[in-house]
Amino acid sequence: MKKLFTLFCLIAMGFSFASCSDDDDAAVVLPVYDDVVFMQNGEVVSARNIVAGQEVTATLKQAKKGNYIYRYTYNWSCNDSESGLNNFPQNKKNNEESVCNFTAGSPGDYTLTIKIKYDCSGNKAPKIPSVDNPKIYVTYVGGSPLYANATVTKNFTIR
Repeated sequence: MKKLFTLFCLIAMGFSFASCSDDDDAAVVLPVYDDVVFMQNGEVVSARNIVAGQEVTATLKQAKKGNYIYRYTYNWSCNDSESGLNNFPQNKKNNEESVCNFTAGSPGDYTLTIKIKYDCSGNKAPKIPSVDNPKIYVTYVGGSPLYANATVTKNFTIR
């Protein structure tokens, strides 16, 4: 009986050294955005070559997906009042890319702004990515393990 007790203690001590996964220390990782891609008539067009009066599909492309984010809320807006794009909200899950359709207004230079709110499920504050991208301007604000925000801006020209 004494040998069984000793054996049981050794086995129990062996299990005590087993560790759990490091999910308990999960920090939210925010996505890294690459560009906003514009399409007209089914073809990719340059941000400096959008044709007035035509339908435009804009897609916010991710270069690196995020982690521990269960909902993305995108709010698209533009300083072109004719586009009908102001305050165009979308909710996405699972790192889906955000796509927005609008009509190109009058010729001129404009700024597209996408405000993103992340509802997170990590145990630590978000890791803010460092971004050096000449195609778009991105700013991140890490709130808490439960939320964070980002703003993406892209300049474009309607001709």
